[in-house]
Amino acid sequence: MWADSTARRFSRQSQKRSLPQQHQHLEASLPTSTAAAQPNSETPSIGDNLAVALEYIAAGIPVFPCRVSGELDPHTGRVYGPKSPLTSNGLYGASTNEKIVRQWWRRNPDALVGIPTGEKTGFFALDVDVKEGKHGDVSLAALEAEHAPLPPTVVVQTATGGTHFLFKHVDGLTTSTGSLPADIDIRAQGGYVIAAGSTLADGTFYEFLGGHTRSGFMAEVAEAPKWLVDIVRSPRRPLRHDYTPANDNAPAGAAEVEELLSFISPDIGYQDWVNVLMAVHGALGGDGFAIADAWSARGAKYRKGDVAARWKGFTAGKGVTLSTVAQLARDGGADLSAIATKHRGRQHDVTQQMDPEKVEAFVAKELAKKTPVAANDNDPVPAEPRALSIFEWTVDRFKGEAPAVQYLVDGVIPLGVPGMVSAAGDTGKSFALLELHRRVAFGSGGPFATPIFGGQVVGDGTSVMITSEDDANEVHRRIDALDTKGNRYSPAGKRMIVVPLPSAGGARAFWKEDKKHGLIETDDFKRICDELASITDLRLITFDPLASFAHLPLNEDPAAGQFVCTSLSRLATETGATTIVSHHMRKTQKPIESLGDAREAIRGSTALVDGLRLAYAMWPADEARAKRTCKSLGIQYQPNRIVLGGVVKANGAARRIMSTYARSDSGLLVDKTAGLGTSAPAQDDLRTALVVAVEAAANAGSPFTKTGASGLFEMRERLPEELRRIAKGRLDALATEALERGEIVRAAARGEKTAKWLDVPGGIFAIGLGNFTTGTPR
Repeated sequence: MWADSTARRFSRQSQKRSLPQQHQHLEASLPTSTAAAQPNSETPSIGDNLAVALEYIAAGIPVFPCRVSGELDPHTGRVYGPKSPLTSNGLYGASTNEKIVRQWWRRNPDALVGIPTGEKTGFFALDVDVKEGKHGDVSLAALEAEHAPLPPTVVVQTATGGTHFLFKHVDGLTTSTGSLPADIDIRAQGGYVIAAGSTLADGTFYEFLGGHTRSGFMAEVAEAPKWLVDIVRSPRRPLRHDYTPANDNAPAGAAEVEELLSFISPDIGYQDWVNVLMAVHGALGGDGFAIADAWSARGAKYRKGDVAARWKGFTAGKGVTLSTVAQLARDGGADLSAIATKHRGRQHDVTQQMDPEKVEAFVAKELAKKTPVAANDNDPVPAEPRALSIFEWTVDRFKGEAPAVQYLVDGVIPLGVPGMVSAAGDTGKSFALLELHRRVAFGSGGPFATPIFGGQVVGDGTSVMITSEDDANEVHRRIDALDTKGNRYSPAGKRMIVVPLPSAGGARAFWKEDKKHGLIETDDFKRICDELASITDLRLITFDPLASFAHLPLNEDPAAGQFVCTSLSRLATETGATTIVSHHMRKTQKPIESLGDAREAIRGSTALVDGLRLAYAMWPADEARAKRTCKSLGIQYQPNRIVLGGVVKANGAARRIMSTYARSDSGLLVDKTAGLGTSAPAQDDLRTALVVAVEAAANAGSPFTKTGASGLFEMRERLPEELRRIAKGRLDALATEALERGEIVRAAARGEKTAKWLDVPGGIFAIGLGNFTTGTPR
């Protein structure tokens, strides 16, 4: 009796949309003044998906961005279906943080709004699908006729005309179909839906039926009827295990192969193209060459001779079968049974036929292992890696001038790479890393700063350090010792983020071994990665120390080390930030005398060091060397006061010198390499450093004079460390030599007649355009 009323499908031919006739009893109870459910007046225009997302999070409902259409990840080759999550950890990355949400939509302005279902939001969705020949509305009507009508609740109509009936979350209910009929399922724990208000590129959209609002719809969500919950929780009838093979195993002929190929684009991916050639060769032998070449010639990528070159390497019986061609043809719209009937007289498929229920169960099981699929999504596209082709990587693709290396620490630590700082216990690596973060965030580098980790900080932006060793009080004390000028109270203070885990909920595992899935990244790590990816000017990330975050056998298992390195590499690539882990060095019987010795002392398997782009080691100098160094520097010897360090591994150019550090009164390691007698720079190097300092000062609007109030010696605290420590007479001699060589010049400031300010030839003061910054001594 219900068949006539349910035969009318959901229509999108007008902006006025309503429920099918059998569900119009729900409309009378919907919170609207009209019985015929009108679209929500808040229906957004294209480009308003961010506004929709912000409305949901303002109501406390977490959201995440989803793809508008299918896409290929060019880095991994993975294919993602439409409405699939854009977050690295899928629906589990959903957030109510406005900054994160705005950044997501800044990167993907047209992204759809996804909402997790289940415990996190307090509702699940009964998904009734009616697109592309599906008849979920008919199936639902049959259920209601057998049991009882659905109670009044919040209803969302999808962009394809389907329906989401929202009900309150039921503990233990997960995304599934249970014993629901065809074209109906639920999205519960572990699933998600596209939110009402989301607009697709073609102008279609998701909307509440009945005037619900995004800020208040949860108050109208009803309890699910018991009969529905029981059906979802009950398993389908047992699967049949019989297997029905194809009735005819006769080989396909040339005409059948040609017809199959007519449904396949010859401009498919390279590996698929090769697979087709191999399949044709396997089915037809030498007779298939002309067919394969003619098919390939229809494509834009065709080059004469390519098919012949591949054909020569194929071996009969040892390649891809014709079932591969059949599958590609099926994807292109071919009716395989009709083609088999046409060419072999009876209905056949070139692939083996299986019980549809068995296939359905297998697919459901496999999909359950993958990222959940949104309600009313298109059929999921397998996320398989793109086939690798060596022929795509001929060196003629590298055109023009090679890009220069971008550094965080000049000449030592590149920007956007994974690295490690390893040190013996009680060395002071964490404090040194905190100082590196301070310089990156506050812009405290430049030619006047002492080197750190072997060079000058040249990258500035936001820095994030997550430490599991120091609590908030210790971090406070260290920041207070480093930030003597109070920069943390300026806007730059927002760019330095230090998370002391002991005071922020305790240590967290970022990598661990799961009994079922093996080595995994935890949800905590994925959530942190999403937050990091939302920072547009992120330059530096540090996890201190690695052992607290990696609950893995790093010392024994190379696979564990490689897994962590791969994870760090991906994070560095996605954020563009240098990503550093601090690590420990083991005690050695003999003193470490070289950078090679230091590398060997790093704990863990070699995969841990080999898998990163850079490793910097620090270790205490032996007692005899430490005493000599303290004497040369004119400081009192104390155990563990002198520390050595340097780059022990780098992929690419890096300054591989052994630096000498002395611990200051605050405990910070200060680079003293330039001030040591035998290690002091040569005369030419000192003069070059002077020229660089003169140029930097002039460009900053605070030029030096040779002598006087703004003289080099009088303002020596603005000079590099190696120039600060030399005598006044020698500094004056360096300036005289640089003037005589024409490396620096005396210049008059704008409006002045006396040429006394130092600059380089062609510099801003040298050409008479220099301006002084406020407070510069004149």
